[in-house]
Amino acid sequence: MIGGDIVNTPVPDLVSPAARVIPLADMTSGQLARRAKIIEEVIDLIGAVGADAVQMRDVAQRSGVALATLYRYFSSKENLLAAALADWQKRLTRRILSGGGPSESDPLPGVLDYLSRAQRAFNRNPAMTALMLQMMTSTDPEVRSSIDQMERTNVELFNRLLAGVAPELVPQVSFGLNAALSAALAGLRAGRLTLEDSLNHVEWVARVLLAGAYAD
Repeated sequence: MIGGDIVNTPVPDLVSPAARVIPLADMTSGQLARRAKIIEEVIDLIGAVGADAVQMRDVAQRSGVALATLYRYFSSKENLLAAALADWQKRLTRRILSGGGPSESDPLPGVLDYLSRAQRAFNRNPAMTALMLQMMTSTDPEVRSSIDQMERTNVELFNRLLAGVAPELVPQVSFGLNAALSAALAGLRAGRLTLEDSLNHVEWVARVLLAGAYAD
């Protein structure tokens, strides 16, 4: 689907097995801030050169940390890219998840607004689109953890957006919206769809899925 596999970068010999990745839950506030800065640099690099060209040594230099320190936060390049993708996706949903959800009487405007913003954001950053489509098929356990985090964020997002839809229909409607969005992003990435085509197709699917799905 996307050319160029992302290969796990081996942990260098200078990092002893006992000194490998610090669990996120065990990080100090300073370490969490450093991790956030690393992710910020990676997001910028992905946009500039693409995920395949990101090098761990370059990330360390840009972040102002030693290479050995970088491997205390991320065990591999693939794990680092997945964490950056999850963080970037969370930014797309921050306004909705922070409150001020859509009107329960008609969730369609809020759904369409999010879907439009998501497509435009991915269209502006095609390298992130390529990374997302590639990461979704990864079997690496650490990558799957980041993807699981993205899926939890996505569930929370659509639970907010679909207020007013019959609760038993929310999972099905969410699945359909996500499928339409993923197909549109793949079409944009491959050049089979223009942004206008993508927006129109996804809006049509959203309108059909939500028609008659409102709770009584």
